[in-house]
Amino acid sequence: MSRVCLEAARFIEVLDACDALVAGGGVSGCAAACAAARAGARTFLLERNGCLGGVATASLMANVGNLLLAASGEIVTRGFALEVLDRAAAAGAASPHWKDRGVPGCTLDSERFKVVLIDMLQEAGVTILTHALAARPILEDGAVAGVFLEGKSGRQALRARAVVDATGEADLAWQAGAQTRRSRGTASTLFALEGVDVEAFIAFLKSRPEEFPAMHDFVRDIEVFERNWRERGIFFFPHVSGARGDWPALNRLLAESGFAPEKECPEYRETRMGMYAIKGGSVAINSNVYVVGDLDVRLLSRLELHAQRMCYRAADLLRRHMPGFERSRVAHIGVDLGVRVSRSIVGRETLGVGAVRGGAPSRCDSAIALSPVRVEAPGRKAFVEDFTFDIPFGVLVPQGCEGLLVASAKSISTQPAGLIRGMSGCMACGQAAGVGAALAAQKGIPPSAVPVRDIQRALLKQGVWLGDTARLRELGLG
Repeated sequence: MSRVCLEAARFIEVLDACDALVAGGGVSGCAAACAAARAGARTFLLERNGCLGGVATASLMANVGNLLLAASGEIVTRGFALEVLDRAAAAGAASPHWKDRGVPGCTLDSERFKVVLIDMLQEAGVTILTHALAARPILEDGAVAGVFLEGKSGRQALRARAVVDATGEADLAWQAGAQTRRSRGTASTLFALEGVDVEAFIAFLKSRPEEFPAMHDFVRDIEVFERNWRERGIFFFPHVSGARGDWPALNRLLAESGFAPEKECPEYRETRMGMYAIKGGSVAINSNVYVVGDLDVRLLSRLELHAQRMCYRAADLLRRHMPGFERSRVAHIGVDLGVRVSRSIVGRETLGVGAVRGGAPSRCDSAIALSPVRVEAPGRKAFVEDFTFDIPFGVLVPQGCEGLLVASAKSISTQPAGLIRGMSGCMACGQAAGVGAALAAQKGIPPSAVPVRDIQRALLKQGVWLGDTARLRELGLG
């Protein structure tokens, strides 16, 4: 059998034309589309699933890690990220009490969060197309000029003055010839349980306080864990690992039950038990972890189908052996395998680990957002510092192609890959990419050529925080 075949040339119907086109409706894509529309661009958003939110909704990762706050509790990541969480809280999709450094993450009602995003984007004037896969970039004169999309209407073209790649794996940038890196990472499929008796589970944890996985995953100790539930309505149990022995109760459970999926699936790495919920909601479980070496469709399909079966096996394990889960049942399985890191771009600038986890503030002239510096020192009971690092605009600008910016924080230019891949980082990068695309369309220039000061001014108008008055003067923005 021949390894290649010829795809016949044909004329493709042009569905429409716009200023800014965003491919991918996860939180980074939603931030990009909303920002572009608010900056005055006629904006389209393409989403391959039937809902917005991506990892936060379709994948059931019902938690936005609390990297919006510095150690003092000051909110340093603002703009779209802060607005969407405030709107989620107002709609009952999140606790209104998440703005505290003791809170490891803002847990979500993933179903209600879908509608919060719809409302925000439609109010901004974004045209949303669901079940519309951005299949390939349109390349004209060496630059991206839109995308070919696949949907129920068949193959169509959507022209754009500027494109934002929010696919998560830099799919369009890669196909357009951008320089990319491949990273070996992990993937999981989450599931949601109804009927969990959270009070009984907390009572079990308190009966063995010495076994609580303190200092894991931004959770300081069992007292903070319980207080977040009782006073704030936030249920966040750390991503404990059976392989690392983080939680003795899980280690015993796995050993006594003979739970060993790695014997049937060589890519299965470990069993975890991260859990998130809000008062009155189902409990999202992050349990299975697979090693992913590439994005081959056959590998990803095999792992995804195995993971869906594993969700029921993990649920059964909890139901049989974990207090509080006796009457629980699987209510929903995430529709996407969540790949943590894979393909990322080589950008005009690269954000390094020294900035994110260093011992001093990291500043750059092209800052488009701020984030608190993380604490890595063993034994420290603080997880972030009271100072920040800048995210530079150049990490969104791919080398090797024009007309396009990359929005997802897991596929922007960082070393190592996925350095700021959490949802707060995704929304910050997405908002900057959307503004950059809008200004590029208005000026009739490539997104890479938009003056950074213009992008920064537009971001400030949209509520992004780039520092105090002195810092803004340094940037020429005061």
